[in-house]
Amino acid sequence: MTTLSIEMLTKERVIELWPVLEPLVESACEGNTIAKGEMDAGHVLLAVQLDKAVMFAGFLDGEVACILALQFFDANGHKGADVMALAGRHLLRFKAAFWEPIIKWLVANGVEFLDAYTPTERAEVYLKKFGFTESCAYVRMKLGENHE
Repeated sequence: MTTLSIEMLTKERVIELWPVLEPLVESACEGNTIAKGEMDAGHVLLAVQLDKAVMFAGFLDGEVACILALQFFDANGHKGADVMALAGRHLLRFKAAFWEPIIKWLVANGVEFLDAYTPTERAEVYLKKFGFTESCAYVRMKLGENHE
């Protein structure tokens, strides 16, 4: 019988599991065209170590299968959180088992909204499977060499 479990990782546990977590976090960062080149696994690790973020690990039969990293922030006097990284295997199984308790934990800790910046092609997963609602379109213009 398959056993699913989830753990909100302490800083020490993140370090202990980092060899397994890092490829998942890096995969999430690489797959996100918005964060690509601006955020990598090291940024997520640092945010967790500085208490600016938390990481949940989903375990399938005792082995890390997926991760969720959430970063906290204040916006105009309201406490929010961003999905920094979401990656791994069996995400929808873990979502079915553990998403609602995570949302309740966020609410109990005063978080009023959860944001996720995702490439357009993945937006449907967040909208249809995780219960997000589209609130805006995020567009970006890279400035630098071509805009002198």
